[in-house]
Amino acid sequence: MRAVLYALVAFAVVFAGGVLGLFLGRLLPQKYQSDATQRIVQTSTGMVSLITALVLGLLVANVKGKFDTTNQTTEALAAKLMLINRQLVKFGPEANDARELLREYTIARIAATWPGEAGPKPGPDNPSPWKLLESLQQSLSGLAPKTEAQRSEAAAASEATIDLEKTTWLEAAQEAQHIQQPFVVILILWLFVLFVSFGLFAPRNGLVVAALLVAALAIGSTVFLIVDMDSPYEGGMAFVSPKSTQLALAQMSDSCGGNGCESRHADRR
Repeated sequence: MRAVLYALVAFAVVFAGGVLGLFLGRLLPQKYQSDATQRIVQTSTGMVSLITALVLGLLVANVKGKFDTTNQTTEALAAKLMLINRQLVKFGPEANDARELLREYTIARIAATWPGEAGPKPGPDNPSPWKLLESLQQSLSGLAPKTEAQRSEAAAASEATIDLEKTTWLEAAQEAQHIQQPFVVILILWLFVLFVSFGLFAPRNGLVVAALLVAALAIGSTVFLIVDMDSPYEGGMAFVSPKSTQLALAQMSDSCGGNGCESRHADRR
Protein backbone atom coordinates (compact mmCIF):
# COMPACT_ATOMS: atom_id res chain seq x y z
CA MET A 1 0.00 0.00 0.00
CA ARG A 2 2.84 2.39 0.85
CA ALA A 3 4.55 1.71 -2.48
CA VAL A 4 1.32 2.23 -4.44
CA LEU A 5 0.71 5.54 -2.67
CA TYR A 6 4.20 6.81 -3.46
CA ALA A 7 3.88 5.69 -7.10
CA LEU A 8 0.51 7.41 -7.56
CA VAL A 9 1.76 10.64 -5.99
CA ALA A 10 4.90 10.59 -8.16
CA PHE A 11 2.88 9.96 -11.33
CA ALA A 12 0.30 12.68 -10.53
CA VAL A 13 2.89 15.30 -9.55
CA VAL A 14 5.19 14.65 -12.51
CA PHE A 15 2.39 14.56 -15.09
CA ALA A 16 0.82 17.67 -13.56
CA GLY A 17 4.20 19.38 -13.93
CA GLY A 18 4.25 18.60 -17.64
CA VAL A 19 0.68 19.83 -18.16
CA LEU A 20 1.44 22.97 -16.13
CA GLY A 21 4.46 23.62 -18.35
CA LEU A 22 2.28 23.37 -21.47
CA PHE A 23 -0.20 25.81 -19.93
CA LEU A 24 2.50 28.27 -18.84
CA GLY A 25 4.05 28.09 -22.32
CA ARG A 26 0.88 29.64 -23.75
CA LEU A 27 1.07 32.51 -21.25
CA LEU A 28 4.81 33.10 -21.66
CA PRO A 29 5.56 36.54 -23.17
CA GLN A 30 7.23 36.50 -26.58
CA LYS A 31 10.45 38.03 -25.24
CA TYR A 32 11.03 34.92 -23.09
CA GLN A 33 10.64 32.52 -26.02
CA SER A 34 13.87 33.39 -27.82
CA ASP A 35 16.35 30.69 -28.80
CA ALA A 36 18.92 32.03 -26.31
CA THR A 37 16.42 31.81 -23.44
CA GLN A 38 15.44 28.28 -24.43
CA ARG A 39 19.10 27.21 -24.54
CA ILE A 40 19.76 28.53 -21.03
CA VAL A 41 16.64 26.87 -19.64
CA GLN A 42 17.45 23.58 -21.38
CA THR A 43 21.05 23.67 -20.13
CA SER A 44 19.95 24.32 -16.54
CA THR A 45 17.28 21.64 -16.58
CA GLY A 46 19.73 19.27 -18.28
CA MET A 47 21.98 19.50 -15.23
CA VAL A 48 19.02 18.83 -12.93
CA SER A 49 17.98 15.95 -15.19
CA LEU A 50 21.46 14.40 -14.95
CA ILE A 51 21.52 14.68 -11.14
CA THR A 52 18.01 13.23 -10.91
CA ALA A 53 18.94 10.29 -13.14
CA LEU A 54 22.02 9.59 -10.99
CA VAL A 55 19.98 9.74 -7.78
CA LEU A 56 17.29 7.45 -9.23
CA GLY A 57 19.96 4.98 -10.33
CA LEU A 58 21.61 5.04 -6.90
CA LEU A 59 18.24 4.49 -5.18
CA VAL A 60 17.43 1.52 -7.40
CA ALA A 61 20.91 0.04 -6.82
CA ASN A 62 20.60 0.62 -3.06
CA VAL A 63 17.23 -1.09 -2.64
CA LYS A 64 18.24 -3.91 -4.99
CA GLY A 65 21.35 -4.49 -2.87
CA LYS A 66 19.25 -4.46 0.30
CA PHE A 67 16.74 -6.89 -1.23
CA ASP A 68 19.46 -9.30 -2.37
CA THR A 69 21.24 -9.14 0.99
CA THR A 70 18.01 -9.80 2.89
CA ASN A 71 17.18 -12.70 0.59
CA GLN A 72 20.64 -14.22 1.09
CA THR A 73 20.37 -13.74 4.86
CA THR A 74 16.98 -15.48 4.90
CA GLU A 75 18.34 -18.42 2.92
CA ALA A 76 21.39 -18.62 5.20
CA LEU A 77 19.11 -18.63 8.25
CA ALA A 78 17.00 -21.45 6.76
CA ALA A 79 20.17 -23.45 6.06
CA LYS A 80 21.26 -23.00 9.70
CA LEU A 81 17.85 -24.21 10.89
CA MET A 82 18.17 -27.38 8.79
CA LEU A 83 21.75 -27.89 9.97
CA ILE A 84 20.84 -27.60 13.65
CA ASN A 85 17.94 -29.99 13.16
CA ARG A 86 20.16 -32.63 11.54
CA GLN A 87 22.76 -32.28 14.29
CA LEU A 88 20.10 -32.81 16.95
CA VAL A 89 18.72 -35.82 15.07
CA LYS A 90 22.21 -37.32 15.06
CA PHE A 91 22.54 -36.60 18.79
CA GLY A 92 19.65 -38.94 19.53
CA PRO A 93 16.31 -39.01 21.39
CA GLU A 94 17.78 -37.02 24.30
CA ALA A 95 17.67 -33.93 22.04
CA ASN A 96 13.95 -34.26 21.22
CA ASP A 97 13.00 -31.34 23.49
CA ALA A 98 15.56 -29.12 21.81
CA ARG A 99 14.30 -30.19 18.38
CA GLU A 100 10.75 -29.31 19.38
CA LEU A 101 11.88 -25.86 20.55
CA LEU A 102 13.66 -25.42 17.22
CA ARG A 103 10.47 -26.36 15.39
CA GLU A 104 8.38 -23.98 17.50
CA TYR A 105 10.88 -21.20 16.84
CA THR A 106 10.67 -21.80 13.09
CA ILE A 107 6.85 -21.73 13.18
CA ALA A 108 6.88 -18.51 15.21
CA ARG A 109 9.42 -16.93 12.89
CA ILE A 110 7.41 -17.71 9.74
CA ALA A 111 4.22 -16.40 11.37
CA ALA A 112 5.95 -13.17 12.48
CA THR A 113 7.81 -12.51 9.22
CA TRP A 114 5.14 -13.64 6.75
CA PRO A 115 1.84 -13.40 8.67
CA GLY A 116 -0.23 -14.00 5.53
CA GLU A 117 1.36 -17.36 4.73
CA ALA A 118 -0.62 -20.55 5.24
CA GLY A 119 0.73 -23.22 7.55
CA PRO A 120 1.12 -23.96 11.26
CA LYS A 121 0.63 -20.99 13.56
CA PRO A 122 1.90 -20.49 17.12
CA GLY A 123 -0.69 -20.53 19.87
CA PRO A 124 -1.83 -17.24 21.45
CA ASP A 125 0.14 -18.00 24.62
CA ASN A 126 3.30 -19.17 22.86
CA PRO A 127 6.51 -17.22 23.54
CA SER A 128 7.95 -14.83 20.96
CA PRO A 129 10.62 -16.11 18.53
CA TRP A 130 13.34 -14.43 20.61
CA LYS A 131 12.23 -16.23 23.78
CA LEU A 132 12.06 -19.55 21.95
CA LEU A 133 15.58 -19.04 20.60
CA GLU A 134 16.84 -18.34 24.12
CA SER A 135 15.04 -21.46 25.38
CA LEU A 136 16.67 -23.48 22.62
CA GLN A 137 20.11 -22.27 23.65
CA GLN A 138 19.39 -23.22 27.28
CA SER A 139 18.13 -26.64 26.20
CA LEU A 140 21.31 -27.25 24.19
CA SER A 141 23.49 -26.23 27.10
CA GLY A 142 21.61 -28.75 29.25
CA LEU A 143 22.36 -31.71 27.00
CA ALA A 144 24.54 -34.41 28.57
CA PRO A 145 26.58 -36.14 25.85
CA LYS A 146 27.57 -39.70 26.63
CA THR A 147 29.79 -40.40 23.65
CA GLU A 148 32.37 -38.47 21.67
CA ALA A 149 29.99 -38.35 18.69
CA GLN A 150 27.23 -36.84 20.82
CA ARG A 151 29.67 -34.34 22.29
CA SER A 152 30.69 -33.28 18.79
CA GLU A 153 27.07 -32.90 17.60
CA ALA A 154 26.08 -30.92 20.71
CA ALA A 155 29.00 -28.53 20.31
CA ALA A 156 28.25 -28.06 16.61
CA ALA A 157 24.55 -27.43 17.32
CA SER A 158 25.39 -24.87 20.01
CA GLU A 159 27.77 -23.06 17.68
CA ALA A 160 25.23 -23.08 14.85
CA THR A 161 22.56 -21.71 17.23
CA ILE A 162 24.85 -18.80 18.16
CA ASP A 163 25.34 -18.12 14.44
CA LEU A 164 21.57 -18.32 14.02
CA GLU A 165 21.08 -15.68 16.69
CA LYS A 166 23.66 -13.39 15.05
CA THR A 167 22.01 -13.83 11.65
CA THR A 168 18.60 -13.06 13.13
CA TRP A 169 19.87 -9.82 14.68
CA LEU A 170 21.60 -8.89 11.42
CA GLU A 171 18.39 -9.49 9.51
CA ALA A 172 16.41 -7.31 11.94
CA ALA A 173 18.97 -4.51 11.59
CA GLN A 174 18.83 -4.67 7.78
CA GLU A 175 15.05 -4.59 7.75
CA ALA A 176 14.99 -1.51 10.01
CA GLN A 177 16.93 0.57 7.48
CA HIS A 178 14.57 2.36 5.08
CA ILE A 179 14.88 5.12 2.52
CA GLN A 180 14.07 8.41 4.21
CA GLN A 181 10.74 9.90 3.13
CA PRO A 182 12.06 13.50 2.66
CA PHE A 183 14.63 12.11 0.22
CA VAL A 184 11.90 10.66 -2.03
CA VAL A 185 9.78 13.83 -1.71
CA ILE A 186 12.70 16.05 -2.83
CA LEU A 187 13.35 13.71 -5.76
CA ILE A 188 9.71 13.99 -6.87
CA LEU A 189 9.93 17.80 -6.62
CA TRP A 190 13.01 17.76 -8.86
CA LEU A 191 11.08 15.71 -11.40
CA PHE A 192 8.15 18.13 -11.16
CA VAL A 193 10.43 21.06 -12.03
CA LEU A 194 11.94 19.09 -14.92
CA PHE A 195 8.56 18.29 -16.44
CA VAL A 196 7.44 21.91 -16.11
CA SER A 197 10.50 22.89 -18.15
CA PHE A 198 9.80 20.12 -20.69
CA GLY A 199 6.30 21.43 -21.31
CA LEU A 200 7.29 25.10 -21.28
CA PHE A 201 8.65 25.24 -24.83
CA ALA A 202 7.00 22.08 -26.21
CA PRO A 203 4.36 22.23 -28.95
CA ARG A 204 0.87 21.77 -27.57
CA ASN A 205 -0.64 18.71 -29.21
CA GLY A 206 -1.92 15.25 -28.29
CA LEU A 207 1.33 13.46 -29.04
CA VAL A 208 3.27 15.66 -26.60
CA VAL A 209 0.68 15.02 -23.87
CA ALA A 210 0.89 11.27 -24.58
CA ALA A 211 4.70 11.39 -24.33
CA LEU A 212 4.50 13.22 -21.01
CA LEU A 213 1.96 10.66 -19.78
CA VAL A 214 4.19 7.70 -20.70
CA ALA A 215 7.23 9.34 -19.07
CA ALA A 216 5.23 10.03 -15.88
CA LEU A 217 4.06 6.41 -15.83
CA ALA A 218 7.66 5.21 -16.16
CA ILE A 219 8.77 7.42 -13.27
CA GLY A 220 5.80 6.34 -11.13
CA SER A 221 6.62 2.67 -11.72
CA THR A 222 10.27 3.31 -10.82
CA VAL A 223 9.25 4.97 -7.55
CA PHE A 224 6.92 2.01 -6.89
CA LEU A 225 9.79 -0.42 -7.43
CA ILE A 226 12.10 1.54 -5.12
CA VAL A 227 9.61 1.76 -2.24
CA ASP A 228 8.36 -1.82 -2.76
CA MET A 229 11.84 -3.37 -2.66
CA ASP A 230 12.75 -1.22 0.35
CA SER A 231 10.50 -3.51 2.45
CA PRO A 232 11.64 -7.00 1.37
CA TYR A 233 9.16 -8.90 3.56
CA GLU A 234 6.15 -6.68 2.86
CA GLY A 235 6.54 -5.95 -0.86
CA GLY A 236 3.59 -6.34 -3.16
CA MET A 237 5.50 -7.48 -6.26
CA ALA A 238 9.06 -8.03 -5.05
CA PHE A 239 9.37 -9.79 -1.71
CA VAL A 240 11.63 -12.30 -0.01
CA SER A 241 10.05 -15.73 -0.32
CA PRO A 242 9.40 -17.87 2.77
CA LYS A 243 9.96 -21.10 0.82
CA SER A 244 13.46 -21.78 2.20
CA THR A 245 12.26 -21.38 5.79
CA GLN A 246 9.15 -23.46 5.06
CA LEU A 247 11.42 -26.17 3.63
CA ALA A 248 13.40 -26.15 6.89
CA LEU A 249 10.14 -26.52 8.85
CA ALA A 250 9.02 -29.40 6.62
CA GLN A 251 12.34 -31.17 7.27
CA MET A 252 11.87 -30.75 11.01
CA SER A 253 8.32 -32.11 10.83
CA ASP A 254 9.48 -35.14 8.82
CA SER A 255 12.27 -35.93 11.26
CA CYS A 256 9.94 -35.42 14.21
CA GLY A 257 7.32 -37.75 12.80
CA GLY A 258 8.87 -40.90 14.19
CA ASN A 259 9.58 -39.42 17.63
CA GLY A 260 6.28 -37.76 18.48
CA CYS A 261 7.53 -34.16 18.26
CA GLU A 262 4.37 -32.96 16.57
CA SER A 263 2.13 -34.58 19.14
CA ARG A 264 4.05 -32.92 21.98
CA HIS A 265 3.71 -29.59 20.16
CA ALA A 266 -0.06 -30.11 19.93
CA ASP A 267 -0.19 -30.94 23.65
CA ARG A 268 1.63 -27.70 24.54
CA ARG A 269 -0.87 -25.67 22.54
